[in-house]
Amino acid sequence: MHSNLSTEQIALLAIGIIVMTLLSTAIVVFVIIYQRRIYLINSVKEKELTEAAIRAEEEERMRIAAELHDDVGATLSSVKFYLQMGEKEATPDVFLQSQQLIDESISKVRSLSHRLQPAMLLQLGLQDALQSFFAPFQKNGSIHIEYTSDKLPPLHDNLALTAYRIVQELLNNTLKHATATHAEVYTEVADGMLCLCFSHNGRGITEAQFQQYIYKKEATGLKNIINRLKVVNGTIAFEQEKNWYHIIVRIPL
Repeated sequence: MHSNLSTEQIALLAIGIIVMTLLSTAIVVFVIIYQRRIYLINSVKEKELTEAAIRAEEEERMRIAAELHDDVGATLSSVKFYLQMGEKEATPDVFLQSQQLIDESISKVRSLSHRLQPAMLLQLGLQDALQSFFAPFQKNGSIHIEYTSDKLPPLHDNLALTAYRIVQELLNNTLKHATATHAEVYTEVADGMLCLCFSHNGRGITEAQFQQYIYKKEATGLKNIINRLKVVNGTIAFEQEKNWYHIIVRIPL
């Protein structure tokens, strides 16, 4: 037995179909607009991170250029002056002074070379390189750094250098902004990941604050860290425990 739909029911059914169609279309349009908005936001963020990386590189190049010009260049000019004096009057003092200035220039060039590519990192590995890096800070008393580590296996050069540079940046930020007196650094390899924990008792940031700071123009250090981690598919997290702040970095091996 079949029932016939009334004109009113057909009209309601048609309206229902139209409403559902419009609603479905609206949802599709919303999703497209939302995805496009996310894409644009991510594009802007990517651009800011790239610009920050370029600025960081240019600033480092300018610092190195300034040191080469002001320190090494000036020292070598002094060597040239003493050697010119030696042409007129070859005294032991002139040659001794020239030798000392040459040794000083070699030391400065080695220091700059270490900043560009730490020799100890390549020769002895990340663990010994970090131990050596922290030693001067412990001697001058500006901050006490306690470094502990499980025995690390040999790491790929790029991975080890990334971890080393991130530690440098974290310590630099701590010295500049945190006014911390004590810091603890721990490294280990677990579950196929290089895990690095950097903790301090100064003024730090939480995960929520990090998400806000990362896109500010002045947060060059944080952006530099993010760019390094992107290359090796690493992650970073921020935690607070009473008066201590912890920064946990994980990099897949």
